[in-house]
Amino acid sequence: MSLPQAKLTYKAYAYKNGSSPIKIVQETIDLVKNPNGQGYIAPPGQILLKINYASLNPVDYKLYKIKPSFIGWFNPKQGFGRDFAGEVISIGQGTQTNVKVGDYAEGIYTPKTGKGSAAEYLLLDPKTSPITTKPTNIDLAEASAFPLVLGTALQLVERGGIKLANSKVLVIGAGTSVGRYVVQLARNGGAKEVVTTNSPRTADLIQSLGATSQIDYRKNPNLLQPVLESVKSSGQFDYIIDCWGGDDLFAEINTIIRKGGVYNTIVGDAPGTGLAALLGGIRSISRTIGSKLGLLNYKYELMLLDNNSGWIDQARDLIGEEKLKVFIDSIWPFDQLNDAIEKLESGRAQGKIVLEVSKPDGPTRGGPVSEYNPDPFN
Repeated sequence: MSLPQAKLTYKAYAYKNGSSPIKIVQETIDLVKNPNGQGYIAPPGQILLKINYASLNPVDYKLYKIKPSFIGWFNPKQGFGRDFAGEVISIGQGTQTNVKVGDYAEGIYTPKTGKGSAAEYLLLDPKTSPITTKPTNIDLAEASAFPLVLGTALQLVERGGIKLANSKVLVIGAGTSVGRYVVQLARNGGAKEVVTTNSPRTADLIQSLGATSQIDYRKNPNLLQPVLESVKSSGQFDYIIDCWGGDDLFAEINTIIRKGGVYNTIVGDAPGTGLAALLGGIRSISRTIGSKLGLLNYKYELMLLDNNSGWIDQARDLIGEEKLKVFIDSIWPFDQLNDAIEKLESGRAQGKIVLEVSKPDGPTRGGPVSEYNPDPFN
């Protein structure tokens, strides 16, 4: 598809630094002349999308809050958001991709500075920002809701040589968006025992996803004793997958996890963005280094999502084959991003928070499964 002008002007959310508000600004994308002489197209190696939905992740807000003031000197318009779903409207010459113009697609915009997915349009490099075609059995809102969290879950249950079949797995934070996928993947992978930590509010759901037993973290703010009871009852854990954070278990970790087992975390010793989280992150990094050096009896890793491992197509296929469920808490109008962030930070979301940037021109699946809630706080 060719566009009529060399510069595309659009609305996007941006901020100057972590102390400034997130607000709608005007952005531009420079296009290049179409070699056939008819209009303009995306630059070489780039894909241009019209965004329909962008889903929010806790990491989006964390990246915003940790941006120091001097960042604004270099770029006063830092974009917000990573997950997206929309229509491919132009592909630059020489671009290596499986999507084509007119496809509905989803993925993750990975640059930590620059633009974001909470925008009307997005220009990305598919070599660094995973993108794939939308499964036909879900709508675009759902398509925006799974890339980052499912990609993270896939790598959590694979890193360190994890083999789920006949294993005993502990999932910390099973009610989180990532945790729900981890539980499903553990079940599908043949784990014989999946112990989860979650609240009573999500107990029935987590059981339906594959948990064999649950620990109520509200009754057990320190997880050590109930986890030790599980070890006493049915043996050590093969794998611990941490989607929430915390250091409760390390006092007895060699009792809890078998020698050669794997402890993967995406949070570290303390959640959040404050000093405790910083110190917890340092301890987690030190533990990761110790694991790499062979100083621990188990493998430990504070994980970051690897955007170049080809997982995006695997994630799409799992959703398309209906082996995993997608969860959306609520869908918010484009002009209510800050209200959506408030819901995200409340800890009360039961699934992904999705921003509706623009409605698609027509139906994108057989029927919607996620209706817009006009009052998502209820």
